[in-house]
Amino acid sequence: MQDRSFKAAALASAALFALAFMPVAESQDAVAAAELEITIDGLRTNEGRVWVGLYASEDDWDEQIESAQGWADVDDGVARVRLAELSSGAVAIQVFHDANGNNDFDTNFMGIPSERYGFSNNPRPKFRGANWDEAVFELSPGETQELTITLHGARG
Repeated sequence: MQDRSFKAAALASAALFALAFMPVAESQDAVAAAELEITIDGLRTNEGRVWVGLYASEDDWDEQIESAQGWADVDDGVARVRLAELSSGAVAIQVFHDANGNNDFDTNFMGIPSERYGFSNNPRPKFRGANWDEAVFELSPGETQELTITLHGARG
């Protein structure tokens, strides 16, 4: 008889424990993913492709660790990239036009970009890339946000 009551108490405790955490799991699943539809202009040629990288924190930005990325072909001087299933919160974007198709952001021997580039919020810092504070914006849960990023810098 004592075994039976111990098993019943153990099962009841396990059930209560599971119920206590069920609303947390449901609320996390209920948060809708965000999406970005990005239009990139300022391209000077239809050659190559455009790369887009999304960063979810200042540390990721500084370490160049993308949360999401994508490539797009250039059509009539414009490229379009859609990033889906994104977490909400503060994010920032870097873009470059891989005009020569080598899958790399090219610079000259002095480190000066030889391909066009841009950032979310379209900052144009002189003699450096944008920092996190210049490029960061908020992405809300379930939101589909449209952005236009204008490339600048080197030719092509």
